Amino acid sequence: MTTCCALFFSSIAPLYASNHLSSPTGAQDRGANIADHWAFLDPNDNTQLVLILSTQGFIVSSEHFGEVIFDNNLRYRFVITRGNETKSDTNIDVTYSPGLGRETTQTATISLPGGNTFTAPTTVATQDTIAPPQVITRDPITGAQFFAGAAADPFFLDDTGANRLVASSLQNPGHPDFNLLGERQGRNTYAGFNTLITAVRIPVALVSRGSTVIGVYTETQRRAVQHVSNVGSYENPEGQFRNINREGNPLVTNGLLPAFLKNAYQGSNPEADADGVFRPFIIQNLRNFGTNDSNIAAVLDQIQVNGDILRINLTVPNRGTEGGNNPDGGFAHQGGRRLLDDVVDITFTNLHNGIFTTDFVNRPDKPLQNSFPFVALPYQPFLPGQNDHTMQ
Repeated sequence: MTTCCALFFSSIAPLYASNHLSSPTGAQDRGANIADHWAFLDPNDNTQLVLILSTQGFIVSSEHFGEVIFDNNLRYRFVITRGNETKSDTNIDVTYSPGLGRETTQTATISLPGGNTFTAPTTVATQDTIAPPQVITRDPITGAQFFAGAAADPFFLDDTGANRLVASSLQNPGHPDFNLLGERQGRNTYAGFNTLITAVRIPVALVSRGSTVIGVYTETQRRAVQHVSNVGSYENPEGQFRNINREGNPLVTNGLLPAFLKNAYQGSNPEADADGVFRPFIIQNLRNFGTNDSNIAAVLDQIQVNGDILRINLTVPNRGTEGGNNPDGGFAHQGGRRLLDDVVDITFTNLHNGIFTTDFVNRPDKPLQNSFPFVALPYQPFLPGQNDHTMQ
């Protein structure tokens, strides 16, 4: 289970990281499992907002063309809030037609705020040694852009180091061994693996309603009743949509809640956070990390008072390559979460009360792209005699 975090502080740098397999349900329902999400201004045009959701992580290159199937019974949702809102009616919903994998595509239906809807094909997955080009669809009415398909997982972390550190906080409450995070000196757990990407680029004005601060969180949802047909497929689901996974600030699930509450948290919403439903458990686990009172207060202020939501100050500029890399933007300046932001070091340094703590994994293992959707092409099967891409 991945252990990292995404906590946004007002007085110190925000904390972030992975949500891969963050709950027992997510581990079993891989199609609905949110691996990560990112939200940032397009560095090529800061009037555009980029939203990226990755699901179904750890897809290996040798088999991925049969696994690149978005679940047609799920609703993939980006929720946009403004200012300190906890609840919002501004959603971007994506659903997919049934898929077969194996060099076939699906059709995505994208529902935007304001009632506009458009459709787009996913990018085909193949077993060629060279990945197919990414298919980007533009909505002629709003100018929004959409991509869906496999990509090299852009997250970077030594998952085992992080898990060992979290385990030590539970085994020795208040005295964790922070050295465990970097003990393996830069082993990136996600190197060589693919994930499924749902990405949208939309005009900021479409969701901001004049606010200079927006919030973003993501959800995967199923209808309450799932019917299993006599051929083993899900057909004609009915009832209200219910959350399977959500992500705002991932550490809350992976590092700050006990195992028996992870499903409940993932199926809940920011309103429950603001109501304090999970607060005592978050406080206890922060104390297990030895986090001091001032940092605990900052965490609670940012992920409890107004809910577990990633907030972005739209006046903070984003510039540079691979989705943005200017030091006065991004994570530490409330400029959103960018693909290159080394959120793991920030996360554990903050939990360690400002003592620099690193896993020595400093960037994705595969170069990112300089324009939407920014994620790298997927890993493909390798030729005879070549080494596997995954780190051993």
